[in-house]
Amino acid sequence: MVKVTSFLFGRPKPWADYAFVVVRLAIGVIWINADIPRWTALTAGKPLSNNLVSTLFGPSMVPSLTLFFTILETLGAIAYILGFATRLAAVWGVVEFAITGTNGLLRGSLGDYSLMAGSLVLLLHGSFRLSLDGLIAKKKT
Repeated sequence: MVKVTSFLFGRPKPWADYAFVVVRLAIGVIWINADIPRWTALTAGKPLSNNLVSTLFGPSMVPSLTLFFTILETLGAIAYILGFATRLAAVWGVVEFAITGTNGLLRGSLGDYSLMAGSLVLLLHGSFRLSLDGLIAKKKT
């Protein structure tokens, strides 16, 4: 019985914290890499269709909402890379990747579901090693 409770409620091994860092950085880099073409198109005056916006609001709302959602996605990616407010960014990641993953599933893609799963792991556990969150937590205690 002790092993079951330690499996369910125990802390991960110290080396396992680095796995959360890898997940955080991988999702952040993938996410920001997807935002760069949108920023380039926005500065050229021709906003690209954001998959989340077109899925939720339809193609007619894409130009007006693309900037807002691109800003949110970029801030989420930067938060993942820096490890700052990781759990808050993970909430946005889970919601966005669930919506875009369902839309992508209809087209035969599972990529966003893997990003959603990684965001869900970060939401439940956080990533305190090599992050600003961990640095802030150390200073408070």
